[in-house]
Parts: sequence; structure tokens; C-alpha cells
Amino acid sequence: MSSSIFHDYDVRGRYPDQINEAVFYNLGVALGQAFRPVQIAVGRDTRLSSETLFLYLTAGLASQKIKIIDLGKVATPFCLWYSQKYHIDTVMVTASHNPKDQNGLKIYSGKSGAVDKNSGLLKIKARLDKLDFNLRPVDIKSAQSFFIKGNTAQAFLEYNRYFINQSKGLNPKLKVALDFSNGMAAGELVSILEKSDLNFLTINEVPNGNFPDHGPNPLEESSQKGLKALIKTKKFDLGAIFDGDGDRIVFFDEKGEAGDPSFIFSMLIDFYLKKGDNAVQNAALGKIIKEIAEAKGVKLTVCRVGRSNVQRAMVKNKAVLGAEKSGHYFFKDFYYGDSASLALLAVLKVLSKKKQKLSQLIKPYQKYIILPEINLPFNGRVEDILNKLKEQYKTEKISELDGLTVDSTEWRFNLRKSNTENLWRLNLEGKNKEELKKIKKTIESILSSE
Repeated sequence: MSSSIFHDYDVRGRYPDQINEAVFYNLGVALGQAFRPVQIAVGRDTRLSSETLFLYLTAGLASQKIKIIDLGKVATPFCLWYSQKYHIDTVMVTASHNPKDQNGLKIYSGKSGAVDKNSGLLKIKARLDKLDFNLRPVDIKSAQSFFIKGNTAQAFLEYNRYFINQSKGLNPKLKVALDFSNGMAAGELVSILEKSDLNFLTINEVPNGNFPDHGPNPLEESSQKGLKALIKTKKFDLGAIFDGDGDRIVFFDEKGEAGDPSFIFSMLIDFYLKKGDNAVQNAALGKIIKEIAEAKGVKLTVCRVGRSNVQRAMVKNKAVLGAEKSGHYFFKDFYYGDSASLALLAVLKVLSKKKQKLSQLIKPYQKYIILPEINLPFNGRVEDILNKLKEQYKTEKISELDGLTVDSTEWRFNLRKSNTENLWRLNLEGKNKEELKKIKKTIESILSSE
């Protein structure tokens, strides 16, 4: 059972057939045995199964005599911040941007940040594999004796103060529309924005595990429709949509057009970074970022896709900013972690200082046409496929850092196996649409070849 729910960066599966009370009790036991923390902090989102799973997880932790700090219902970035601020291992019960029938865990080490398959997940899995999934009756109430008050009140105060400081200087003339996807980000952000002079409107603000208006994934077209229409009809200067747990964000200009993360990140590098600074991007992001970084004298590190990979690369290089294609933005002064709320404030500051529309601000970075990420069927023949592509494009610059990246003067693509689904992810960009169509067709032909 455990193999199907352990992914590269988290634990996740469908409730109740893959993720259920027995699994979460045993996850608590396995986590306690693997890490042996004296205490652990636990937060959760408002998915329909999160409260029950939280109780069984903490009962499993309590069985290992671990003290538990209940963080309540919070956004994932708070858990990351809390773990690094107070050096306490922290767990978030969430399935992030995934559909409402899923749930899972994101785990943060108080010493090193996000835990993935290279830094502890496999250790938990090994312990879990040895446990009995025929769950005996669990005395949930007795587990409450292991709950301690901790410093949560002070933590929330400090966290709130941090975001208030980040929200200073916003232009009151900006008209901003925010779609919270009935997720967790509104809880940490709305009260902050109300203290600023910003003119903003929220939709889907109330957390709801049913996600009644649209799903929690901001990258899906079906999730974006309502916000796009609102921006265009009500003449907003900027729009943004958050994912279910508050660590991803997608930006929209005054025309209702989504700003590709490659353009947004280029803008942030250009505005915030100076010569000698460091930045990190994953392999799926566009080539314009490198060009902007070089022009600014900024050292750019490219890493494998995955939030923990970006965070590790940022720590290693003391990078100021980092980004992922999926809408994660990372900040050095946020313990090298990702936060959708902080990303919004960073973009709002640029608009406030420059006094320009987002479409105007990102236009200089739209040197290449960037196609939306393409999902293609995966047949398991990774080495064979990559070898054929390397032969096809042997005259171009090739990197195998994450899947295969082929970089030409006029175009670039990255093809990699998804870390979360049984699919190929293709990111393709270039100056000529017809040429991009040909490259896509060639890749599809090789992928489907016998």
C-alpha cells in the first residue's frame, strides 16, 4: 500500500481507498519512529477528510510518546515558516492543489526544510511497510494528553507582523481581484491586505473542502474562467488565483491573460536583484530567465523540478529568489521557502513602484512564445525515448539534469517524466509558432514509436 502514496516530495492519495484513518495512524507511528522528535507541530487544511485524518495522525504520534503542537487550520507556507523559525519538525495535512477526494502530508524538518524522498520520506516508508494496517480501535481522547500549548499564539503574531511589513507601500489606486479557490491562503492574507490601502476584491474566500466553485488547481483552465471574466468585466489591474493550500499562485494581467511564470520571474529578478545576487529556477522554466540574469550580472542556478529541489539549491547558493513552472515562488527571507501570499505582495510592489500594467511590465520578457505545459502518455521506455531524442537533436545543446533539455538559439524544450503522474511533461518555447508545432510533432512521434 505504501508505495502508491509516497511521491517524490510528499505523501498523497485518494481518500478512503489509498489514504484513510488506518494509514494516517500508521504514518504517525512511522514518522515518530523514523525521526524520533521530542515534539512535532501539525497543521491541516479544510478538506473534508483533514480533521479526521489529523486526529488519527496525532494518535499515531502520541503512541510514540511525542508531544504535539496543534497549529490548527493553516496554509502550508505557515508550516514551512514555523518549522524553520522555531526548528521544530512540522507536518501539514493537505493534498495541496489535487482534487477534493485526495489527501496527504507535507513534512518539514526543523533543521533542513522540506522533506522529500532524498531526505526522509523513504525512511518513513520503510517503517510504514512493517506496520499492521488492520487498525485496532484507537483511543483518540487519550492522545490529547500529548498535546502541548507550544508558542502558537506568538508564532501567529510574528507571522502576521512579517506580512504586514511586506505589504507596506502598495499603490491604493491598484484594483486587484483575488480568487482563493476556497482554500487556505485567504486566512493569512485578507486581514493583511485590509490593513493596507490596496483596492481589492476577493472571490471564493471562505475555505470549503468541497471546493464548490472550481477545483483547487490554479493551473487548470476550468479554475481560471471565473477570475478571467471578472477581470475583464470589472476592469481590474491585476488578478491572481491561489491553490488549495496557499503555496501556488497564477497571475493575470488587466486583459485576463495569464502571466507565464518565466515572465513573472524574469520581472522579479529584474526588479529586486542586483549584480552578484543568486537566483534559482527549475529545468521546466524558460530561457528568457537566463538571458535576464546574465544581463543583470545575477548568477542563475538551474535545478530539477520539485519544491524541495529548489529550496535546497537556494540554500546552497544563498539565492534571493527561486521559481517553478507550477507557480511556486521562493524567497530567501522566507527561509528559502515558497509562499503564494508573499509572491503576490512582491508582484504588487513592482506594479506599485513602476506604475505600469502587468502586461506592460512583462512585455520586454516575452521574447519567446511559451506554450502551456503539455502532458503526453508515458509508456515506461525512458532511456530509449531520451536516446532517440538526443540523436534527433544531436547538433543542439543538450542537458540531462532533469529528463532532457534541448536548447537551440531559436527554441528550447524540456521533456521529463512527471513526479506526480504517469505522464511525460513537455515544456516547449521558441520564436516561431510553426517551428514549435513541428518540434512537438517530432517529439510525439518518437514517444509513440515502437
